[in-house]
Order: sequence, then C-alpha cells, then structure tokens
Amino acid sequence: MDVANSFVPVIQVLATVMSSPTADTFQTLVGGWLLAPHRTIQGMVRASGVDRHHSAFHRFFSDASWSIDRAGLAVFDLVTTSMQSVFLTVDDTLLSRSGLKVFGTGMHRDAVLSSRSHTVTRWGHCWIVVGVVFESRLVPGRTFSLPVMCRLYLNKKSADKWRRKYQTKNQLMLQMLRKLDAHAGKHGKTLHLLGDSAFTAPAVLNELPAGLHVTGRVGRDVRIHAPVVPKAKGSPGRPRRRGERMATPEQMLEQKRLPRLSIQLYHGANYVMRVATARGCFYKAPERQVLVIAVEHLKGGRGTEVFYTTDINADVETVLTRFSWRWSIEVTFHDCKGHLGIDEPQNRTTKAVRRTAALGFLLYSLIVWWHETTHDKPVEWIRDWAGKTAPSFTDMLAALRMETLQTTEQNISEHPPLPPPVTKFLNHLKKLLALAA
Repeated sequence: MDVANSFVPVIQVLATVMSSPTADTFQTLVGGWLLAPHRTIQGMVRASGVDRHHSAFHRFFSDASWSIDRAGLAVFDLVTTSMQSVFLTVDDTLLSRSGLKVFGTGMHRDAVLSSRSHTVTRWGHCWIVVGVVFESRLVPGRTFSLPVMCRLYLNKKSADKWRRKYQTKNQLMLQMLRKLDAHAGKHGKTLHLLGDSAFTAPAVLNELPAGLHVTGRVGRDVRIHAPVVPKAKGSPGRPRRRGERMATPEQMLEQKRLPRLSIQLYHGANYVMRVATARGCFYKAPERQVLVIAVEHLKGGRGTEVFYTTDINADVETVLTRFSWRWSIEVTFHDCKGHLGIDEPQNRTTKAVRRTAALGFLLYSLIVWWHETTHDKPVEWIRDWAGKTAPSFTDMLAALRMETLQTTEQNISEHPPLPPPVTKFLNHLKKLLALAA
C-alpha cells in the first residue's frame, strides 16, 4: 500500500534521522499503521501489502540504528517553524499491556477509571509525554497538543526487576525539558510549560531551566512568601532566602468585594468566578517569583482552584486561557489509543518497547500537521454529532486513508485497466476504511 503523496514529505522529517533502508521500512510501516484494523506488527505488514518477512519490521524497532529522541526533535522543529514562544504540555498516560516478560510493565494507577476517593490500577506501561501546543490554522481558537518527546516510567518494583535505576515521573519530565530547552535555545525560541499539579509543584521550579516559564496549579494551602528585600550593605548575619509570610490562597478568598470574572474556556464553556491575586515566591522555590491566582467558582462544582505562573506580567484571563490549553494533551491520549492503537503492538524487548509507542505519538503529530498545512479548509466530516464545530482526529485519519487509497489506485492504474469487479470492490473498500477511522 502506497502512502498518500501529500503525506510523504511530512514523514520524510523522521526519515532524515534514519538510514535509507531503515527509512524505506519506516514508510512501509506507516502505510500499514494507517490502514491496519489491528496495529500489531504483523497486522501492519499485512495491511501494507509488502512481500517481506515480519521479522524485518520487528528489527526496525528492536535493532535498527536510529534515535527516538532525534526523531522527536525533528518533529519539534517542524511544528514550531513559525513559533517564537513555544507552549508545552506534559502529562502521563497508561497503556495497558499483557504478559510478564514485556519490558517495563507494572501496576500503575489508571486515571481514566480512578477518582479522588477510588483508585484503580492496571498492568501496563506508563508514559510521560511532552507535547507542543499548536493552534489550528483552519479553525481559529482550536488547540492541539502534538507529542514531541516521551519517556517510559518504571515503578520501583519494575525498576528492580529490570535492574534499572528508579526515576520519578518528574525526573523523567525534567530530562526531556532540559533537552528541549537546549535545542530550542539554539534557534532562539523560548519555552513555557503547562501542567497539572503533579508536574508543576513548587519543588519542581527549582529544577527547571531558568529561562523556562511555567503555568500550573497548586494546593489551596500553599505557602507564599514576599520577595526578599535586599540586605543593607554591612549588616550582620546571613541574607534571608525568603521574605515575610503572606496569606494563603484560602485566606485571600476570604476578602470581601473581590472582582468577579466571566470567561469562556475549553471551547466555549462559560465560567463565572471570584478572583484574588498575589505576587510572591513559594516556600519551596524562593528564587523564582510567581503570580498566584486564587479562583472561587460561583456556579458548577469546581469549588476553589489555585493557579500560578512565572510570567508575572500576564493578566488573569491570559493565565487561565493558557492553562486551559493543557486539556488538549488529554484529547491526544484519547485519539492515540482509540484511533492509532499505540498500545496494540506486541513488542517485548527494551528498545522495541521504548520506540514503538513513542513513534505512534509522533505519527499523531504528523497527521495533525498534515491536515493543518496541506489543506486550505478542514476536511469533510465522516461522523457528525450535536455541537460539533470542527473536524475530529477521526476525520483527519479518514481523509488520509482515502488519499492513501487513491494514491495506491493511481499507481495500480498505470498498468492494464482493472476489471470492473475489482474496481467495484476498491470503491466499497474506501467507504469501509473511511468509516473505520
């Protein structure tokens, strides 16, 4: 099966970090990945229609000489071509797996099935993913989170079993952010991280690169201190690290006559809230000044929330809007699992496990980028539902499948004309593949 002509230049971005034979194998795998009903390696090989043994494609993940980090940086350069300030999202996701001999598997909390009062654990892989916030060029106001770097998290039992040094999720995130910051600095770009409280806790600020801004969420009882007043020259004693203790976010909201704010977030949802702000430093990060925003929702069940940003000159609406972009990475996880089947390949070895799912995340980024840059208008919807205002990833994938089939049909038609029964079968196959997206 031949990949769509318009998509070939896009996947060549990843081919630049591979040798020519490896790049050819990769392109064949992409064609199978797009069209296979089940995304096992064997399923991809069958869908691609090539006459090669499946072991060659297993070796692409387990033995071939190419770097998934270099591939991620290539995608980063592609999607940030016209960006000067790059917003990043970070979160973890669980990919369920089966088998005791699969590298890196363990019991992890399933955020989808769990709640605040009830925890559900499942056997599988936990991935830490960093994505670039990309605003749609075809549908203004719509944002995507395009994965560029991933790390496989091993819990303590799995690290001991596989004889690896245990690293926390935040340590893995910091590894990726430092690599991205060093790479972006070469091109004069600045980074701004958007994350939930698990990845943007005050203690993490001390470890982040100094030039990287952060917008996140903290607890209602977080300790805030005023910035340190410079010590007078010649005064005895050590200089203070922290200023005077300030009111907590809960105490800030106890004030009367606080301003009210009505704002639309998350693609049109309206929020009405009381807002209190303060500038200071966290107890665990006294070197970085932050703007703290305490929010009390006046309707709905969200209650009290506390946000902060190191961009202290930003206004409240800007900070809340930026934080709402973080939700796009949750949509990315949903689409990658449901429509690209990144948890289906049955790989067991170390390199294959670390590369396969990560490559699936990068493929998602390339498909969204292809839709946004090679089309003058959004693709036609395959499915419709109430309130739908823009094409979903399902529609993008269906459009790419249709173009892939058209490219394959054109290449076949260069030979003697196809019999009418075969043409009728191909037309029926196009409809089925589009609906199967």
